[in-house]
Amino acid sequence: MERMGLMWGVLLTAILLSGRFQVECRHHTRKQSPENEESSRLLVRSTRDDTGKADAANEISKLSNRLAIPTLLPKAVTPMATTPVTPTMVFLNILDNYDQRLRPNFKGPPVQVYCSAYINSISSISEESMDYTVMLFLRQRWNDPRFVYNDYNDSITLYEKVLDKIWVPDIYFVNEKGAPFESTSGHSTLLRIHPNGDVLYSAKKTILLACPMNFQLFPMDNQVCKIKMESYGHTTKDIEIWWSREDAVLISEEIQMPDYDLVTWTINNYCDSHHTTGTYSCIEAKLFLIRHIGYYLIQHYIPSILIVVLSWLSFWISPEIAPARVALGITTVLTSTTLTAVSRSAMPRFSYVRAIDVWMMTCGLFIFAALVEFAVVHFIFKRDKKFAVSRRAREMSKLLPRKKKATDKKEVASEDAVVENEVDFKPDRGMSSPEPDQDVVVAEEKTHRTPGEIKALYMRRARRIDYYSRLLFPLLFTVFNILYWSVYLSWYH
Repeated sequence: MERMGLMWGVLLTAILLSGRFQVECRHHTRKQSPENEESSRLLVRSTRDDTGKADAANEISKLSNRLAIPTLLPKAVTPMATTPVTPTMVFLNILDNYDQRLRPNFKGPPVQVYCSAYINSISSISEESMDYTVMLFLRQRWNDPRFVYNDYNDSITLYEKVLDKIWVPDIYFVNEKGAPFESTSGHSTLLRIHPNGDVLYSAKKTILLACPMNFQLFPMDNQVCKIKMESYGHTTKDIEIWWSREDAVLISEEIQMPDYDLVTWTINNYCDSHHTTGTYSCIEAKLFLIRHIGYYLIQHYIPSILIVVLSWLSFWISPEIAPARVALGITTVLTSTTLTAVSRSAMPRFSYVRAIDVWMMTCGLFIFAALVEFAVVHFIFKRDKKFAVSRRAREMSKLLPRKKKATDKKEVASEDAVVENEVDFKPDRGMSSPEPDQDVVVAEEKTHRTPGEIKALYMRRARRIDYYSRLLFPLLFTVFNILYWSVYLSWYH
């Protein structure tokens, strides 16, 4: 019995000791230190945002470790480590009360957006469609008071994944013709926030822009292509766009275009657009391009000059060889027409006359005139057959004495020799008095000359036309070249 009573006593004592230990543990758990309570509040605050970021998980693990340490150490030696502030925590705190649907300074003064552009390449300048492709880096700067922070002393760099969470200006290209090309690298935007609220937004854009062109001086023309930007939805009451004060537009020195040279560029801040929905702020940059003329000298001007000179070879071919002169004239005319068609093949269908059209039409006119000259020469050369000697002249020739006929034959032979030497024909000695009228001479030639004399006369006239053409055509073409190049090169800068 005494043993049983001892056992019951030990059991009751153990039960009482275990209950007291549990009461002390509950009391210790309810009564935490102020530091632990602050740590718990930080834990709740840091885990409130359900972003699932790795930084938040690390902070939670650190705070949990801090809660476990004070239960094992005395209060006098408890560590007082502080949590470092990270850019992620700063950005997440900013987004707590941020609404990307509203512009900065809502219902206040307009946002001043300063832009700058670095043009990396210009390519695919098309005269037919009047457009060109440009690749540039567009940088925009503005101030957003909602981004001001003091607990971090450096700027925060973000990328395109957070663009849908913040406000950016709605700037678009007014003269854009095609959709932006996708970046092959996958990274084409940059966002940087500064402690004072300044925001830098940089984007890489490859766009197809319209460029209205004037070809009246082609191929010695200059073109002005614009890069025009404007706010789409915000009027000047909300947004004002300006070029940066320094280095607004920079152009890469490695830009090389096969047809043009980039001479200079200018910027304009005052090109606001007025629509029925309001006035929208606008800026533009003008690129001045000058065309290279070397390609067109080789492909159009020099070949056309050679064709014109080739058409003059018919003046040295005898009028009796008609097939050779006809073939040469027709070949040069068709070649000139083909060159004119080729010069217009890569151009839009405009109605005004270009500088190269003036050149090609004048060259074609010289070639056509050479062909017409042969037709006139051939007609005069064969005129004695068409206008035969009249009956009266035949009867008068029969009544002349034989001695006179022999004298006439000698005179005809001498006239033929003179024709071959291209010397002017002299009338008979009896007609050396004042020269009669041309019609009278022609009538007398028909009535008093033999068929041989008339044939020699027309042959001489035909050859004389060829002789004058050899001098007149090159002289006129030289004068045309002097006038053409002096006028158009004075407009070519």
